[in-house]
Amino acid sequence: MNIRKYEAFVRAIELGSLSKAAEQLGYTQSGISHMMQSLEDEVGFPLLVRSSSGILPNTEGELLLPIIRQLLRTNESLEQSIAKIKGADIGCIRIAAYPSVATYWLPGIIAGFQKDYPNVEIQIIEGGADIIEGAMDRREADLCLYAGGEGRDFEWLPLCQDQMLALVPPGHPLAAGEFVPLESFLQEPFIMPMPGYDGEVHDILEQLPQPPHIRFSACSDYAIISMVAQGLGVSILAELLLRNYPNDAVALPIRPAQHRMLGMGVPQVRAASPMTRNFMRYVQEHVKQLHQM
Repeated sequence: MNIRKYEAFVRAIELGSLSKAAEQLGYTQSGISHMMQSLEDEVGFPLLVRSSSGILPNTEGELLLPIIRQLLRTNESLEQSIAKIKGADIGCIRIAAYPSVATYWLPGIIAGFQKDYPNVEIQIIEGGADIIEGAMDRREADLCLYAGGEGRDFEWLPLCQDQMLALVPPGHPLAAGEFVPLESFLQEPFIMPMPGYDGEVHDILEQLPQPPHIRFSACSDYAIISMVAQGLGVSILAELLLRNYPNDAVALPIRPAQHRMLGMGVPQVRAASPMTRNFMRYVQEHVKQLHQM
C-alpha cells in the first residue's frame, strides 16, 4: 500500500483540483494523475468525478474518505512516534477554533510551541460551532477549541469560563449603568449572530419569557460590534473578544451573570498523535497562565 496515493487523494478533494494538489505535494500534473489512476485500479472502482467546480469524490469516494483520513492520521502518528524516538519532532496539527480563540489564544500558544517544535506544521480552521463540529466529525481536525463540546462524539476537556457581555451603543441609557438586566433585551432591537455562531447567545435569550425583536443577523463578531456602535441595536458577545478589540460600543456585564465554558476537544486523547498531545499541554498551560495574570 502506497500511503502517498491516499494523501494525494484527500488533498485533491480538499483543494478541488489535481493540479493544486500536485503543486502543494511536489508532484507533476501527470504524476498525480497517474497516482489517482493507480489508486482507482487498486481499489477496483472510480473514486473521483470532475465537475464545473473542480474535483469531487463520487459516492464510493465519499464512503472511503473518512476511513482514508483516519488511515493518514494513524500513519502520521506512527511517523511522529518514530521521529520522536530518533530525537526529531515532525508532523502536522489541524486545529478547529472559534475566530476569537484563533485570534487571541492561538498566536501565543503556537509561538511557544514552535520554539520547542519548529518542524511541526500548524493548520487552523476558523468558524462557528457547526464548522468546528463538522471538521471534528469528518476527522479533518485533530483538536478543537470552542464552547459547547459536552455530549459531542469526542473527548471534552473544559479549560475556563468566559463571561458573556451585553453590547450597547455609546450614549444609550443602558450604557450608564453598571450592568444590563437580562430582561432589558426585550425592549431593544437585537443584533443576533447567524446560526452556527449563535449557540451561547441563543441559550441566554431562551431564559427570557419571549424572544427579543431580532432586527439584524451577522456571522462576523466585528460586524456586530460595528453595527452596535452605530446605534443599530444591542447584542451579546464574549468577553474574550470584547476585551481585546477596541471599539466605540459599550460592553457591560449581564444580570444574572452569563458565561460560556471554553474547552478543548479531541477524538480520543489516548489515540491522539504525540504532537497533538504535546500541543494540548501548551494550550492548558497558556490558559492557566492567563488566569493567573
